[in-house]
Amino acid sequence: MADKTHSEPGTPGVLSRLAGIAVVAVVLAGIYVGYQALQVLFPPNTYETAMLATVADTVSADGVLLFDETYISGSGTLGYLAADGERVSAGAAVAEIYSSPEQAGLRQQLTALNDQIELLQRSQNTTATQLDSLRKERSGALYDLMDALDSSAYDETAQGEENYILAQNKLWVITGEVSDFSAQIAALTQQSAQVQAQLGAPTQIAAPQTGYFIRSTAAGRLNAGADDILALDAAGLEAYLNSDPELPLDGCAGKLVSGFTWRYVGLCSAKEGEKLLGDNGKPLTRSVKIKFPGQMETPLKASVSEVSIDEASGLARFVVTCEVINGDVLRLSRAKAQIIVDETTGLRIPIEAVHYLKEDGTESETQGENYIPGVYVKYGNLARFCKIDPVDSAHPLVTDGDYCIVMPSSTDKTKTISEVRLYDEIIVSGQNLYDGKLL
Repeated sequence: MADKTHSEPGTPGVLSRLAGIAVVAVVLAGIYVGYQALQVLFPPNTYETAMLATVADTVSADGVLLFDETYISGSGTLGYLAADGERVSAGAAVAEIYSSPEQAGLRQQLTALNDQIELLQRSQNTTATQLDSLRKERSGALYDLMDALDSSAYDETAQGEENYILAQNKLWVITGEVSDFSAQIAALTQQSAQVQAQLGAPTQIAAPQTGYFIRSTAAGRLNAGADDILALDAAGLEAYLNSDPELPLDGCAGKLVSGFTWRYVGLCSAKEGEKLLGDNGKPLTRSVKIKFPGQMETPLKASVSEVSIDEASGLARFVVTCEVINGDVLRLSRAKAQIIVDETTGLRIPIEAVHYLKEDGTESETQGENYIPGVYVKYGNLARFCKIDPVDSAHPLVTDGDYCIVMPSSTDKTKTISEVRLYDEIIVSGQNLYDGKLL
């Protein structure tokens, strides 16, 4: 058998192959370096979609809520007949005292039975013409229930569940799946009467006056009166807040808040406190909003009553007055708040994407008084220059990090000259951009 010939290292065949590999490597390295150089000299265009955003100018504060409140005496094993935030009339029963835990359980059972009876009675009050609206009502109730669960608003889930069951029951009546709920109502009524007999007549606690009720288990009280707190200056308020001023409602069934107006006496930095002042140095005359992060996220319309800035301590004391009341607010005594001074809604545009054109159409490197601001937008394979509003009193500069908020395009040119639309592809960076450039 013939011997196979192998090239030994150092022979011409091996050397030529190694030389070829080296040449290929050098060429590839050259291509890579050239590509990187081109990327530096002529970087590719980058884009960002114009999205709608709301930027709020806020003041963060710590403070206390002042209500016109009356405490309702009561102790022992209590059961409640009124919900937190419910407005009750003078003399209405808001709670009752139980002699045993079993009696408390009977009240809960009786309340549940009566709620079921009422729901079934309401379910029968429907007509065949409501079919489409009830289907929408059922869907809406389901979505509301899911939203409440997603947002952890568990207080709202019970109402959402009731609305869904009510719509479903009415649909069963209309479609003939259920003739009526008479048998169920009769059975529940009989059961309710038996539970009522076992419950007896517990001692009830009545509201001394008309107002909004809040349970003692849901709220506390401040250890100082409203007048004393309102008399504190910034340093005094800071000391008061640091003294742990909230106490439990011991020996009380709850409290009643009369009227619709309440006040928030807050403390913030002097710099943020200036946001609550107008150009004349007096409290803002326009409305603001107040919310309590982590406790009540829904902002409520309010007004600024007082602002005093203590330059020596670097603090500002202020009073905000609100005429919107609900159970969430009533639960608060001492709380951190956010005062929303102003809100701007518009398109979120990268600041680096803004260009300024001179009157002759050439681009300026810096902003000028008469230069036209705008951004380049990708329309198909063309770059188009779209104006945005210049910064002035009607269109103040609002930023959000590395972005600015601009007005979206509108047919009403008295409000905005902006030509940028929602979802436009903004060219953030590009070489030698001009209107009509082929991309």
